Amino acid sequence: CALKPMAAIGREFPTDLPMTYRGGLHRRPSVSAEVPITPSKYVPAPKFPKSEQQIADIRDAIQENFLFQGLSLKQTFDVIDCMFERKVAAGEQVMAQGDDADNFYVVASGRLDAVKDGQVVCEYDGHGTFGELALMYNCPRAASVVARTDALLWALEGLTFKRLLIADRQKRADVSTAMLTRMPVLNYLDQHQIAKLADALTHHEFGAGEVIFSQGELGSLFFLVEEGEAVGTFEATDGSAKQVATFVPGDYFGERALLTDEPRSLTVRAVTELKLLSLDTPAFERILGPCKGAMAERIARYERLGEQAEHEPEEE
Repeated sequence: CALKPMAAIGREFPTDLPMTYRGGLHRRPSVSAEVPITPSKYVPAPKFPKSEQQIADIRDAIQENFLFQGLSLKQTFDVIDCMFERKVAAGEQVMAQGDDADNFYVVASGRLDAVKDGQVVCEYDGHGTFGELALMYNCPRAASVVARTDALLWALEGLTFKRLLIADRQKRADVSTAMLTRMPVLNYLDQHQIAKLADALTHHEFGAGEVIFSQGELGSLFFLVEEGEAVGTFEATDGSAKQVATFVPGDYFGERALLTDEPRSLTVRAVTELKLLSLDTPAFERILGPCKGAMAERIARYERLGEQAEHEPEEE
């Protein structure tokens, strides 16, 4: 069961009404907490036992929410451990429009309606998340949520939410910004554009030997190397493969598919444990427009390398 949007909510932010994020392809505008969160201010949050199935269900639900994209496995399980169960009866109001924010919620079962100014604007049918943006902005709830049937929710208390998610997100954005400012290809961007880019990035981790993408695939993500090393290989029509590029921290790859709408021209594989930052097509076009000239020059260079690899005689 999935969230069913019923009507436009409007362009004002914040809103507690969720959107679905899969594979980093659709994003909200950049958001940040109004008040900085200092994790050391808070005592460790209590943890609540859950079955393996409950953990898997919560993990599936939160991974569709943009705030949880890029969390490490440990951070994801820290969030899940701190969620507690809340049972609501049919007709019960989970939160009211205009109230102060308290918890972030994951729907485990049951049907609920999100109501804004008396109008049902979203339905939850056994799945979905809500309540995050009012916590991030420290502002009143933008909508009410009412149970249409008996329902089971998992809740994350507000201060714990901020400590585990917002502070971590800001820390990662700061690290990303510092790395991006050292990349020559991004010299065409001003500091505001760099900050927007850092906030739009999604984090990925790959093990040594894993393939990031294969030659011939259609692509929708552009990658920046944060840590580790990867290599790009070109496969000729006769089946032979030649390494034509090495990618180390500060390098990037995958821009060809976004600039030309053509399939991937190389296979890229992790040589070591690898941490990457990715940018999807809409954000790439919006933010990296000033850098397209420099990227096009590098695409032409790779094409020349591929042609050389195609025509080089085999070594005896």
